[in-house]
Parts: sequence; structure tokens; C-alpha cells
Amino acid sequence: MIDAGQALFLRDGLRGTTMEAIASQAGVAKATLYSYFSDKEAVFAAVAGRLVGELKTIVDGELSRPGEAWMRIAAALSAKHRFVYGLLEGSPHAHELYEAGSPENSPELARFDRDFEDRITAILREAGHGDAARLATLIWACAEGISRRAENAGQIGPATRLVVEKLLA
Repeated sequence: MIDAGQALFLRDGLRGTTMEAIASQAGVAKATLYSYFSDKEAVFAAVAGRLVGELKTIVDGELSRPGEAWMRIAAALSAKHRFVYGLLEGSPHAHELYEAGSPENSPELARFDRDFEDRITAILREAGHGDAARLATLIWACAEGISRRAENAGQIGPATRLVVEKLLA
């Protein structure tokens, strides 16, 4: 049901997806879908929750690698944004879904983003950066901007690495 919801949200958008369509795509009765999810927003929250789990795995992998702090931070931010870009790429509803999945609209994503930024702050402190929290916020904002302005996923990594390296030099 979550797979069906994700496919339909990408194809039809949040506004254009109905519980009936999700049930049909999932091959279940509408009553069965409603026994798991109260409405399509609950399905969307489940999709977002699963994606947060995938993002955590990706970010943890990059931050755990050996290497300089700036390289690990840049790799983790790049991987996060490439994942989201790749997920939404080609969807005519990418902007709507990006906004619906924003931290302002998704508590789970907000928690993930806060935890990720806190980890960046901790890594910067460990690396001896005195104003780690301010730097982490600045790096985070730059990576967000790079991701939103990218014309393709391939631009995200090099631009993020450049900004992080220059800010931490």
C-alpha cells in the first residue's frame, strides 16, 4: 500500500491522489486500506517515514566513513540531496511533493533534518571548529539552495563539496 501510494503521489501529486486510487493500485479493497490509514495524508506520512529511514541509512553511511570532517559532511549532504532529487525527478508534481514533504509539513522529516544538522555540528566541534553550530546552519542552508537550484543530480555533489570545503578551510 505504501509502494502504491508513493507511485501515485509521484504520478498524480498529493492533491490528485485518492484513497480509491491507492487501494486499486495496491490491489486491496478500499476498506482494507482504510483499516491501515485514515486518509491519504496518513499514507503520505507513511511514505515519508519510509523515505526518512532510507535517508538515515544513506547519511549514516557517509558520515561514518573515514576521512576529513568536511569530506564526510559534503558526502552526506550530497547523498541526501541526490536521493531526494532522484526520487522527485521526472514527476510533474515534484514541487508540490517537495513542499508537502518539507520539515514544516512533516514532523518526521523535521526530526531527521534536526538530527542531521546536530550531527554536522558535533563533527565540526570534534574537528576543532569554534563556531560549529553557526557553520552547520550555514552549510545546511547552502546545501539546500544547491539542491533546489540544481538542473540535474550530477551538479549537487561537486557544488556541495566546493561550498563545504571553502567554508571550512
